[in-house]
Amino acid sequence: MKKNLKKLTAVLAAAALTFSLAACGGNAGSTAETTGTDATDKTVAEAENTADTESASTGRTDLHLRIPDAFSTLDPHSLALNADIAMCRQIYDPLYWLNDSAEEVPMLATEYTISDDGLTWTFKLREGVTFQNGDALKASDVVYSFERALGSAYMQEKVEAIASVSSSDDSTVELHLKYPFSALIEKIAGVGIVSEAFTEANMDDQGQLGFNVCGTGAYTVKEVIPDVSVVLTAYDGYWGGTPAIKEVTYEQITDDSTALTAFEAGELDLMNIPTTNWEEISSSDAYTCYTQTANHITYLIFNTQVAPFDNQKLRQAIAYAVNRDDIITIVENGMATPASSMVTPYMFGYDENAAGYDYNPEKAKELLAEAGYPDGLDIGSIKTLGGTFFEKVVQVVQGELAEIGITCTIESLDGNSLVSDCISGNFGIADMGQTNGLDYDFMKTYYS
Repeated sequence: MKKNLKKLTAVLAAAALTFSLAACGGNAGSTAETTGTDATDKTVAEAENTADTESASTGRTDLHLRIPDAFSTLDPHSLALNADIAMCRQIYDPLYWLNDSAEEVPMLATEYTISDDGLTWTFKLREGVTFQNGDALKASDVVYSFERALGSAYMQEKVEAIASVSSSDDSTVELHLKYPFSALIEKIAGVGIVSEAFTEANMDDQGQLGFNVCGTGAYTVKEVIPDVSVVLTAYDGYWGGTPAIKEVTYEQITDDSTALTAFEAGELDLMNIPTTNWEEISSSDAYTCYTQTANHITYLIFNTQVAPFDNQKLRQAIAYAVNRDDIITIVENGMATPASSMVTPYMFGYDENAAGYDYNPEKAKELLAEAGYPDGLDIGSIKTLGGTFFEKVVQVVQGELAEIGITCTIESLDGNSLVSDCISGNFGIADMGQTNGLDYDFMKTYYS
């Protein structure tokens, strides 16, 4: 999940491996790492690479994927959930994209120049691009999209360095920065370009598009059944060529066991698998499997504006009371690594010697007493995403807090409710996950 979270303090982190598989034979698709904000983009793109071969042997031009938790909108400037981000990546193109090697890939822009003072980035737009309603892409659409993003709390981490946007003609766009910022391409890779005319005609009273879509991407929406599925269909006028995969179905399956059963039955073409099933699945000749380190952090967050979490010593006591190794062993079967901060090895600025909170229950008890709770306390509920990995993490945390005299309950929510509560401050403590950007600057999301 991702949002401009306010009043939050990250205190616990663990980085995980990604486990992916694809069926052989009749199930079209290819192995793909499917975690993070561009997860399903990678899935569809990699499947596209082998689509001609697969279709020759199976006759299929469709792909069936899993949404592991909630989805809520396909408005590219109001994204908080990973599923929404991944699906929007198929519908809306940015000016530039970064591939798996962090190389710049021209999308709606073919080139750019930077002024000597580093404050003006000028982009030349690709010719012949049309939106999915047939209208031609113009510089005014790009300016409108960035101005809309600048006004969205959901997009602040991506556009914070931008002061204004302008265009000198229909094929030129200038981004004017507040300060020189070398990570700009990574940021704007997450800004989808919308049609100004379509957006103005289809927004609701809150200025949201919901599931009304009109991008320049390879896919558009065929059908949305809330809390059930989303079906995308190929856009024949796509500037990058008509996709070989004609239809992509995303089915919401929140339970891992149910999803794995669906995969084994041929109802899903590829998926990430739970670590508890990794040995069984990876040893089977029926599947192509691989592991890849994920740039993902799981963490606890406090609302430092409400009691008792406005007490720093209490927060520190909790941090010392939680054993990351226990979480990794119990929840991930040992297939993850402890993290001392929100910065992972993939990120610029990573320091393997950065100090964190070691597991120290005796220190936790001392701090708890100093905080004014020598006999412990009840901290209420820890909010989490129900029926998922995150709920299992909280179960371990709950047990370890009890050992130092802190009791709590677990409040399991759907993804939309959890994000809404955390954004509005309607929580005391919760756990979440984040697939990190490549530049540490994105961390201001958590403290601004």
